[in-house]
Amino acid sequence: MATQSRQAAWMARCVGRGDLAPFSEVELAELERLVGVRHAAAGTPLLGQAATVDHIGIITSGEVELTHRRRGRPEVLQVLHPGEVYGDIAVLCSLPTLFGARAASDVRVIELDAGRFSALLEQRPHVCRRVLFSVASRLERMQRRLLTVTAGDLTHQVAALLLDEMGPRPGVVGLSQSTIAELLGSTRPSVNRVLRSFEQAGHLQLHYRRIEVLDPVGLEQLLR
Repeated sequence: MATQSRQAAWMARCVGRGDLAPFSEVELAELERLVGVRHAAAGTPLLGQAATVDHIGIITSGEVELTHRRRGRPEVLQVLHPGEVYGDIAVLCSLPTLFGARAASDVRVIELDAGRFSALLEQRPHVCRRVLFSVASRLERMQRRLLTVTAGDLTHQVAALLLDEMGPRPGVVGLSQSTIAELLGSTRPSVNRVLRSFEQAGHLQLHYRRIEVLDPVGLEQLLR
């Protein structure tokens, strides 16, 4: 169970690595020269929910939250990392986006208009394959998150989420406790109690808007 969880987490993060990323580092540099890069501060809206989308966003640094408005406020459904893409499904399907997108931290984003994106897919089959992998990976992560929030108690859910969201820096999860609560459909006080118990057990250390996982093996054992 724990091994499968780590393999799934690795697959979910593959879109931000090397040849499996939708665009290679060379292509990203080329796109930056051609279309420029947008700098956005944390909290900046990048896409509106139910809006018509005429471009995709390629994250080159920072994190972007996919959100859905509920009870009058946006709730976080997924966090995207450098190398990942948003807006592509809406552009490919010519439909309004189901989710909003906002900068979770200071970000650099390449915004590629729909025409240029379509031309890249037609002219560069390797880019088309990687974009397909990116879309499939995000769908798989969404499905796995749904399984997480419907299986096990909150302790199990928080442990699985932390292992899933560990980013490029080993053991560091750049999410606030409020965001974790939104991702799991729980409350911040409930999530805080679980995280404090993990900290007391030596599994992690809490910091402002980030969590340092010290003992991933210990968290994995909670999933068995």
